[in-house]
This record gives sequence, C-alpha cells and structure tokens, in this order.
Amino acid sequence: MAESIDDSLPLIAEKDLDKFSLTLDQFNSVIPETVTKYYMQQSALQTDDERCVKLMSLSVQKFMSEIINGCFQLQKLREKSNNRPVTNTQPTVIEAKPENTDQAIHTVDAKKPTPSTNNTLKLNDLTDVLEEFDINVKKTYYYT
Repeated sequence: MAESIDDSLPLIAEKDLDKFSLTLDQFNSVIPETVTKYYMQQSALQTDDERCVKLMSLSVQKFMSEIINGCFQLQKLREKSNNRPVTNTQPTVIEAKPENTDQAIHTVDAKKPTPSTNNTLKLNDLTDVLEEFDINVKKTYYYT
C-alpha cells in the first residue's frame, strides 16, 4: 500500500531558508547576471526576482566546476598512465665555486625539476565527463 505524504511539514526549516537567502545575497557569481538572464530568456525562463537569477548562476557555476574538475582529473590520470614525465627540467647554471653556503644551496635548487603547468582540455575527456551527466557529445563525421 502506498503511504500518504504529509504536505504540512516544510521541506526545509524557515531559519535555514533565511540563512541561505542571506548567503545568496552576498554571493558574487563568476557568471555575470546579464549572461544568466540572457540564457534564461532564451530558455523561456522569465523572472523579475534577482534571487532566482543568482540561484541559477550558482547552479550553473557548480555544474561547470564539476565538469572542469572531472576533465582535470581525467587529464591527470592520462598523464600518469602514459608514464610520461610530468616535470620539465630547467637548464642548470654552472658557476665558479660558491664562496658561502647560501650560494651553494641556490645552485642545487636551480637543478631541481619544476612541475609542468601545461594542461590541455581534450574532447575525449570532456565527452567522458559529460556522459556521467547523461549528456551525449559526439564528434562530427568530418573530424573522425
């Protein structure tokens, strides 16, 4: 038998909702509100409430950050699986004998490799991450 659902109970406490509303008012989105309003209008979502626009901006920002983070994690896994060195070595500086220990420490530090900061977003990574969100992205026949 199906149980009846009691609609009289609030889904969220009133004080928690007020606290969230205050936090939302202080939130500055990475995505400008004009961009959010434009795409809401293109999607037939019209509202005059600025809180709805901010909430939509926050949702889109979270969605995009999850996608970008997933792509970054896949890129790191791909780098490790290829067994390529992830570091670039800097050219070493050959000097005369250092006169004090501070110079000796600096010449040793110059020989240490620095981590590579080249991260490339690949369509394969993006496709894999978007599949987790049930979004199908396929290359056109021309590019395959």
